[in-house]
Amino acid sequence: MNRWRRSAGFAVRWLRGLGVAMAILISLWSAPAAAATGRAEGFDVERATSQITIGRAILRYEPDLADDAEALAAVIPQWWSEVEQPLARDVDDSVRITFVDHAGRVAEATGMPHWVAGVARPEAGDIVIARHGPDGSRTDLESLLKHEMAHVILHRATGGAKLPRWFHEGVAESVTGGISLSRAHTLAQAVFGPGVPDLDRLEQQFHGTDGPDAAVAYAAARDLVEFMRSRDPQGATMRQLFTELRAGYDLETSIVRAYHVSLPELVAQWQHGLPGRFVWYPMIASGGLPFFFLLPLVMAAWMRRRRLLRRGWERLEREDALAREAAPRGDGRDHMGVWTTA
Repeated sequence: MNRWRRSAGFAVRWLRGLGVAMAILISLWSAPAAAATGRAEGFDVERATSQITIGRAILRYEPDLADDAEALAAVIPQWWSEVEQPLARDVDDSVRITFVDHAGRVAEATGMPHWVAGVARPEAGDIVIARHGPDGSRTDLESLLKHEMAHVILHRATGGAKLPRWFHEGVAESVTGGISLSRAHTLAQAVFGPGVPDLDRLEQQFHGTDGPDAAVAYAAARDLVEFMRSRDPQGATMRQLFTELRAGYDLETSIVRAYHVSLPELVAQWQHGLPGRFVWYPMIASGGLPFFFLLPLVMAAWMRRRRLLRRGWERLEREDALAREAAPRGDGRDHMGVWTTA
């Protein structure tokens, strides 16, 4: 009996390792397109001459993209709401989105590196996204546009507070929904390779032009913000952080007031837990495990996190519904609604 129990325990440990391995293999096939915040001069994309208006949102697009643009217009209000819920109760939903065919035009119009497929100018509510990435492959428009929406919403939720790039990108990566297995793989490589960059180096890598360095920066920023959000699945602590930022405190002071620890302490706690969370990576990297059994366990972990976030969103929706019922009617507020072509 003891021998059977030992064998069963060994099998369970192997299955756990195999599931994570499978997730990493899948991640290599589903890497998201990169996105960024752009320069402040504005975006000039001459070929985007057609336009659709959706409430307070304006979607400009190249005429050849009409079918995709109409499909985007139909879901823009939903996607905005899905990003807004974990970040703020309600912010101004005016936004201007420019939709082009190829990422090269994004770089030309915004001055960003060639590897970006989406750019946001949060202070003006401007976004540019591309249907095709730098390598010519189709971008994941939902993840890409939600990422850029998150930059705009974060800017408004914090009252335009000056924030480091790692925090902006980490929040945008974190709230776009789902899990990013490619980011997990990239971060695991850094944990057991050259090391995860500290905050100063992380910030520098976002401002560089090296794609691989930027990939590590995005992965680390996403994971750090996920760690911050996981301390309170209901989202109250993160929203308190935004409240402190709106009140005029800088990020480090706001973190102390919201999390009751300093930013260096928070980062140290995150870094301390990384090797244990990615303990499976050396086995995969050495080729010691096959890749195809652990997907059910990975999906179970993903579903658990989605349930936690959904409960928080549902609670916010109930509170918002009560607030709307209590508010006077006819306030004239114009939210995103039915779209019209122009």
